[in-house]
Amino acid sequence: MTAAIALEQRTPGGKVSARALRKQSLVPGVLYGDHIESRHFAIAANQIPTLYRAGGSSGLIDVQVAGEKDAVKAIIQHVERDAVSGMYEHIDLYQVRMDRKLHTEMHLDFIGESIAVKDLAGILVKQHDVLPIECLPADLVNHFEVSIESLKTFEDVIRVRDLALPTGVVTDLPGDEIIAAVSEPRSEEELNADLSTEVTTKDPEVLTEKKKEEGEGAEAINSGKEAESKKE
Repeated sequence: MTAAIALEQRTPGGKVSARALRKQSLVPGVLYGDHIESRHFAIAANQIPTLYRAGGSSGLIDVQVAGEKDAVKAIIQHVERDAVSGMYEHIDLYQVRMDRKLHTEMHLDFIGESIAVKDLAGILVKQHDVLPIECLPADLVNHFEVSIESLKTFEDVIRVRDLALPTGVVTDLPGDEIIAAVSEPRSEEELNADLSTEVTTKDPEVLTEKKKEEGEGAEAINSGKEAESKKE
C-alpha cells in the first residue's frame, strides 16, 4: 500500500495567515466531505504535483492530517493558482466515503484513427471532452478511452450508448447523445463566404454598449471583492 501523503494541521487565520504560509512555500487547503468535519491544512507547494501523481487513474489519494490516527481517501476538488505567477494559492480536497456514490466527471481520451479524417480530410468534432458520472469511490476512474476507428464516413457518430463504461460507472446523459463525429472539410469559397457575412453583419459600436461594458466591469470588480472576502 502506498504511504499516505502527510498534511500539516493549521489554524484558519484569514488572508494574512494564508499569505504568510505562501511566503514559506506552503499552500493553505481545506479537507472536507459529506457529513464530515472540515479540517484546515497546509502542504508544501512542491507536493501538489505529487498529489496528482498519487491519484493515478482513479483520482483517489490517501492523505493523513497530522495528529489524526488514520489516513483517509480524498480526491482533488479544486486547485487555485495565481493568474500571473502560476503559483499555487489554495487547494480543496474532498474526503470520500467508500459506501457512498460520487457525482463527478470522467475525461474522455479519443484514440485510434478515423478513416473519415485520414482519407476524406474530415474534421473530428468532439461534442464532449468529459462525461458526468456516478459511481462508488472504488469504481472511480478519471479518464476513459474512446476509439474513433468506427468513424469511417461523415454519417457515422459515436453516441453515449456506444461507450462500454467501466463496471459500476453510469452517466445521466441520454443514450442517443452524440459524443463525437466527423464533419466534412470546408472549401475555401465557403470559408470566404462566412468571413464576408461576418464582416457585413457586424454591428457598429455605440455608446450604450460602452456603458454596458463599464457596468459589467464594475459588477465584475464587486464580484471579485465579494469572492476575495470569502477566500483566505
